[in-house]
Amino acid sequence: IMTRVALLWHMHQPFYQDLATGEHVLPWVRLHALKDYWGMAALLREFPAVRATFNLVPSMLVQLESFAREEARDRHLELGMKPADRLTDEERAFCVDQFFHAHRPRMIDPYPRYAELLDRRESSGAGLSARSQAAQFSVDDIRDLQVWHKLVWIDQAYLDGDGRIRALVAKGRHFTEDDKATLRAVELELLRKVVPEYRDAAARGQIEISTSPFYHPILPLLCATDVYLRTHPTSRMPRERFRRPEDATEQLSRAVALHERLFGRRPDGLWPSEGSVSDAMVPLVAAAGFQWMATDEEILARTLGREFTRDGRGHAEQPESLYKPYRVGRDGQQVACGFRDHTLSDLIGFSYASWSAGSAADDFVQRLLEAGARYRSSTGGGEATVFVILDGENAWEHFEGQGRPFLRALYDRLASHPELKTVTMGEACRGSKDTLASIAPGSWINADFYIWIGHADDQRAWSQLADARRML
Repeated sequence: IMTRVALLWHMHQPFYQDLATGEHVLPWVRLHALKDYWGMAALLREFPAVRATFNLVPSMLVQLESFAREEARDRHLELGMKPADRLTDEERAFCVDQFFHAHRPRMIDPYPRYAELLDRRESSGAGLSARSQAAQFSVDDIRDLQVWHKLVWIDQAYLDGDGRIRALVAKGRHFTEDDKATLRAVELELLRKVVPEYRDAAARGQIEISTSPFYHPILPLLCATDVYLRTHPTSRMPRERFRRPEDATEQLSRAVALHERLFGRRPDGLWPSEGSVSDAMVPLVAAAGFQWMATDEEILARTLGREFTRDGRGHAEQPESLYKPYRVGRDGQQVACGFRDHTLSDLIGFSYASWSAGSAADDFVQRLLEAGARYRSSTGGGEATVFVILDGENAWEHFEGQGRPFLRALYDRLASHPELKTVTMGEACRGSKDTLASIAPGSWINADFYIWIGHADDQRAWSQLADARRML
């Protein structure tokens, strides 16, 4: 009997475009597209036996499309491309202030010139304004900064094997405007490869692509903000309840339409934003045609009215409840649901970056084997399904080689192990037999909605949203 491993990589960025000005106020969709969105999918070509699921959030995808078509405006991009000798003092200050947004140990210190520029900014005085700090930078310094701030975000496969990128890294300093143009050509190439890479991987059956509500809203709160009182019955609340289940439905239908346009078929699976679930959103998800969704193990524990515990090594002590899919909801409005192993998912997201790739992969595989063995022991021989769900982009900045050595080591072990079998989320959830007529409301953050409605500012915002929604 094998242990089934369902890996879901969640690719998400908020909608950064200011619709009043047209500008994308932060560069993260574009930068993560260079380093993570294409590379995470492309890496699987090396491991054809590994199957995985990628959740691609629509609000991220539409921005990615816009950048790939060279239609999106982004101040970081515009000032990064502007000739260095034509930048105003204010623009130079912006570059010096903003162009070091990278993980220093993994993305700045390995490159002497980039580290030198950061040291120059720091040594000029932390209390100085960005404009004063920029005065310490020559035109050549600024131009080198324009290159390095993007070069370190280029995918590891290009850093390792693309002649254009390798030449820029080797050059290191004294870059030219032509060098910036070369880097821009690579950037556009990567941006335009993302969606086709996922489409190809899905077509060959290696990955499943799931979606989220279009603009990443918290569906249970759209259905009714009062659901928060289930976990915080004495909390202050917005002066007016927000209750728009029809908006939740619209977010789902828009997500389905975009997915069909980009990938040629309807999505079977949904990662509800932040793993947020409630009884009110389940029938909406079912009506939108989704076959499965997923959330966190703590939601399952609260639903079952029990506490999940772990031993000193972090192994689940209630494996018979955790390592299987469920059907959630009532007859005719049911959706299969997988509950992620919180500990295993967080080991990748927050712990393994400081380990050697091989040691981290070995530890993870051993934990999967232990999970399967404990499940079989507690059920008399059943097949465990372990759900591992986490952010697919942010962790890799902290890993050696953008996480590629770790992922290669992990995929290699998963592909060849006689007791482990990787499956897509759809495969993992198919044939679920256990039913949960009701599900505890909450998200994958503390199994509640505090972070989105628990603060006074949040409550004021929901009240203003109710006003604006009624006016519209």
